[in-house]
Amino acid sequence: MSDLAESAVQAALVDRLTKHDLGWHVVEPGDLPRQLDGVMVEEHVIEALIRLNPVIAERPERVEEVLPRLRATLLAVANDGLVAANEEMTAWLCGRKTTKFLDTEDYVPVRLIDFDEPRSNRLVVCTEVTFAPGHEERRYDLVLFVNGFPLVVGETKTPISKHTSWLNGANDIYNGYEVKTPAFFVPNVLSFATEGKDLRYGAVRQPPETWLPWSKTTDELLLPGMASVLRSAELLLAPEMVLDILRTYTLFSRRSSTQGGYVIKVIPRYPQVEAVDSIVVRVRDTAKRQGLVWHHQGSGKTLLMAFAAAKLRQQLDLDAPTILVVLDRLDLIEQVQGEFASVGIPGLKVGETKEQLRRLLKEDARGVIVTTIFRFKDAGPLNDRPNIVLMVDEAHRTQEGRLGLDMREALPNAKFIGLTGTPISTDDRNTWATFGDPDDPDGVLNHYSVERSIADGATLPIHVETRLVDFHIDHDALDQAYAELAEAEGLDEREAGIVAKRASRVDQIMKAPDRIAAVCADIVEHYRSKVAPLGLKAQVVAFDRELCVAYHEAITALLEPGEEATVVMTTAKGDPIEWDAWDRDRDAEAKVKDRFRDVDDPLKILIVTAKLLTGFDAPIEGVMYLDKPLRAHTLFQAVCRTNRRWSNPNTGQEKLHGLIVDYVGMGNELARAVAVRDTGIRKALPSDVDELVALLREYIDTCMARFAAVDRHASGFEQLYAAQECLPDQAARDAFAAEFIRAEGLFEFLWPDTALKPVESDYKWLARIYKSVTPTDAPDRLLWQRLGAKTAELIHEHLSDVTVDGRGLETVAIDAGVFEALRQLNLFPDIDEGDDPEPPTVEDILDKLEARLQRKLAGGTSHPVWVSLADRLEALRRAKVDSAAASVEFLKQLLVLAKDLVEAEKADEEGRLDDIKVVDPDKGALTQILAEYAPPDVPVIIETVVEKIDAIVRPVRGTGWQESQPGDREVRQQLRLVLKDSGLPPQGEIFDRAYAYIREHY
Repeated sequence: MSDLAESAVQAALVDRLTKHDLGWHVVEPGDLPRQLDGVMVEEHVIEALIRLNPVIAERPERVEEVLPRLRATLLAVANDGLVAANEEMTAWLCGRKTTKFLDTEDYVPVRLIDFDEPRSNRLVVCTEVTFAPGHEERRYDLVLFVNGFPLVVGETKTPISKHTSWLNGANDIYNGYEVKTPAFFVPNVLSFATEGKDLRYGAVRQPPETWLPWSKTTDELLLPGMASVLRSAELLLAPEMVLDILRTYTLFSRRSSTQGGYVIKVIPRYPQVEAVDSIVVRVRDTAKRQGLVWHHQGSGKTLLMAFAAAKLRQQLDLDAPTILVVLDRLDLIEQVQGEFASVGIPGLKVGETKEQLRRLLKEDARGVIVTTIFRFKDAGPLNDRPNIVLMVDEAHRTQEGRLGLDMREALPNAKFIGLTGTPISTDDRNTWATFGDPDDPDGVLNHYSVERSIADGATLPIHVETRLVDFHIDHDALDQAYAELAEAEGLDEREAGIVAKRASRVDQIMKAPDRIAAVCADIVEHYRSKVAPLGLKAQVVAFDRELCVAYHEAITALLEPGEEATVVMTTAKGDPIEWDAWDRDRDAEAKVKDRFRDVDDPLKILIVTAKLLTGFDAPIEGVMYLDKPLRAHTLFQAVCRTNRRWSNPNTGQEKLHGLIVDYVGMGNELARAVAVRDTGIRKALPSDVDELVALLREYIDTCMARFAAVDRHASGFEQLYAAQECLPDQAARDAFAAEFIRAEGLFEFLWPDTALKPVESDYKWLARIYKSVTPTDAPDRLLWQRLGAKTAELIHEHLSDVTVDGRGLETVAIDAGVFEALRQLNLFPDIDEGDDPEPPTVEDILDKLEARLQRKLAGGTSHPVWVSLADRLEALRRAKVDSAAASVEFLKQLLVLAKDLVEAEKADEEGRLDDIKVVDPDKGALTQILAEYAPPDVPVIIETVVEKIDAIVRPVRGTGWQESQPGDREVRQQLRLVLKDSGLPPQGEIFDRAYAYIREHY
């Protein structure tokens, strides 16, 4: 890290951590007693071992029985991998490792950190920490050491460059530090990255694109900026939080894939931590018996319960509580049991039957028990201990009737915590009344809203595409058919009416063979063209089990080799024998789910009617084809199957939205289910696909406005070259990139919808420009993304008319008049007046100017005058001249540049170079606007007003404040205040012109 602005970000973080009662103490790298090739500060580790372990304090030399094992854990990373070594070291740091010291008889746990009194540990923050094992050497911007162990690593980037973001810092950690120097990250709890606008954190080997922000659910959503970063830092990096994440919220999950098993490290999101802390407080409160946790679907409630179970069991004053996780479906038992087991929750038991659950509770079993609410039916009193905690998942569904009363009767003194993403308030079912406490804000113990979840990036927005099936019923033919049927069967009028009524029922319409064929053909075509290229998979929701089977047959017939579909449904005695193929036990069904989650498995489409609509977590699911009427919370939960974040492991492309394709006309119900209010950080997109197409058109028009001067009838190469010239510097290219990726995200989502045809040509053209100007030198990863699969295909589609354009600067003729003007400026002192040499080329002249500028730019800090002239010279070198008018304009600019250079050289010789004012183009434009529109009778120093305006808007430049209602409102208010305080009218044309310029250029 060398940039001055990066140092400012780093300094602000250190100041917040050390001077705001957070407990950290800054130590300069040279004062830290560690070797450059050492991970631990062993002097501090030894001190902690003696202080925290009485058996070592008795004989301090016993530290030598522990230190070799710690060093071995660090060295094991070379063979075992970083996650495995990190898991082993986490066990050491949490005090779960034991040692039998020489001359002792018992194994005793070894304590390295005091978790009960976090600030009694040695808490050190150190900047520019160098680690040099062997030939590799890396320097980390900021490291937090606890008792000598580097638990947190931070990477800072400059906030003033549009070329970098927090994602560049995260990639440095993930692709550089963890790969080249993994030993330093063996004790790591978390890493973070920031560019002074946004702060994101992640665990070891967590892909950077999945890093998330840290905040507080009761905080306002802050605009990007240093205030937001420092707030995140003080919340996340407080010693209490870092150590709590280490001891309570660090889990290691065993996963499986077609390539075998692997382990990932899991650390929490801030709403999970808040909810767990609230649950612990509520369990301790003897006056309260219940609480409601309302977190948006897909935001991690299963892990929340796992974290809560771990923390409740740590509380010694709760006297080894029994924790029941109560579900409402058998298949969820398997899922929750698997997730709890994968993250190592100890003492896990399953009450699969009534008898098992009753035996466990009557025998006073401790630990974690997973069961369903149905096991409480008519159970009677089972256990009256007060330290029993029930965490009831999906608390809106079955826990509010007779079964809920049976559960409370069985455990009369227990604590009941309801968790839901869709609370209900109706005449007969009320989640707040059943689990909420009236003293809690809005009756909720902790709330993580859909808006905040999407703004954080924890879940994705969901969009709806309506593809209603159009039926034209021939009533005359139908009446004739009924008459023939009545005559053939001898039916009277009443009986014939009953037949007609039955034939017109919804299920009969849904099962019409022509409709089945039409819907299934549309599903396959839509999936193959729009969803499959992204690597995503699909779920089809059919009207009933009979249609599941029919849809499977029709869809399978349309799939290509290497594509599969299957049905997941419940079968029963008396079902058609051909349905036996779908009669799976839980293990077989689990394998189907695992296949669906595997991006490389040919199983692409799941067909369901009731199963897997709730509780099924498969981030790879990108689309749900909805062909069944659903309502209220069931609809909301179903559509949220698509809102999980996912990145394609093969291509790196991120899933940006979930999609619901509506075949039954859910209309307003779906609109309510996927509605998201605007927030201060991210403007909510409309949910309807038609509205999204209109929004895409706006985005494309915004991009196209930059290239209004480009002749679209020219050859393909000439068009691209001319378009590039409309982006003269990196700032312009970054601004174009920010506009284009908004359009790209929507286009990838919508393609190949026929509604895109009017914009396809413009979009394809813009995509080629974007691709042609994408920097190669690690630009801002958030701005210059990998192009989506569909867009990349379009770029290379129908490339034609590609020729080498020979026209350029050599088309500008330097005639005698121009040459004489240049000679009089003393650019060619070796040519006397009256000589008649061959006129120089444009390149000769530009080289002359560049050589003179290079002498001025050489050495130390360059004067702004020389830098400005050099920028103008470079712009001329890039200029494309392909017409007489352009040639004249070019020569004008060349002569002005030469004249300004000569004047600057003369001013420099006379010691008055500082008198030459280099005008910031933005400030110059604002000065012109204010001078033109200010009332003539108002005495005001325009330059001072411009400085004040620039000071308030430059810090938010490039943050996207224009897309944020609070951000836009704040800029407007501040602009009005500056104008008013300066004696200028805060409204009218002067405000409108200044605001319009600021909105466009800042």
